[in-house]
Amino acid sequence: MYKTGFVMKVLMAVFVLAVFLNPVSGFEKPESPVKPENIVYEKHLSEGNSFVVLIPKGWGKKEKDFPYAYTKTKVCGVELSGPHNKDDVRPTISVLYYEYGQFFKSYEKYINLQIGTFTRLAPEKDVYVTNTAVAGREAEKFEIETYELILLPFKRPDLPFDRPDSEEGIQYVIVPPSKKVMVIKRYIVIPAEKGFYVLNYSASSDIVKSIEGIFEKVLNSFEPLIK
Repeated sequence: MYKTGFVMKVLMAVFVLAVFLNPVSGFEKPESPVKPENIVYEKHLSEGNSFVVLIPKGWGKKEKDFPYAYTKTKVCGVELSGPHNKDDVRPTISVLYYEYGQFFKSYEKYINLQIGTFTRLAPEKDVYVTNTAVAGREAEKFEIETYELILLPFKRPDLPFDRPDSEEGIQYVIVPPSKKVMVIKRYIVIPAEKGFYVLNYSASSDIVKSIEGIFEKVLNSFEPLIK
């Protein structure tokens, strides 16, 4: 059974650390703004020959460990990450193909999962899914406002356990400072016979206009190879 005094010391330690772990003033990461006019594109053929698309050359590229792959859903495609902005948020553009299986029996489930994400800024706000067309195929599109938690730099304070007279058995929990950065996510979902395609971008609100232009270039070049 824990002693009351010990519990109070632990709580005080957590409180003290949360108060003193403030961001270092004057610290600012160099900004690498996205400039659409400087983007060079290259053709990309996805693994499994599921689609062809133009992608920004030089961006970070990932071709595995996609969302929902842990559900044993077959997913293939590419996820791209651009240069960070002043808040250290990197824009992403992804083009993925999900095969129907035990987890996804319809593309509507995917849409509902994105709309229901717990990081939405205004979960009470309606999200409108509208019809569109991509590469001659019927598709659905929608947009959500969400956020990313960005850890802020901080200067480690002089902690009590650094002193030789510190009391044993007290736990100190470091709570780094963080802030929420608004992120816009747009989705285009294209049904196929045995699965569905998802073209998506994610960008902080300050650079979303630049990312929209790049995303449109990717979207207009998209060529699905699976019926």
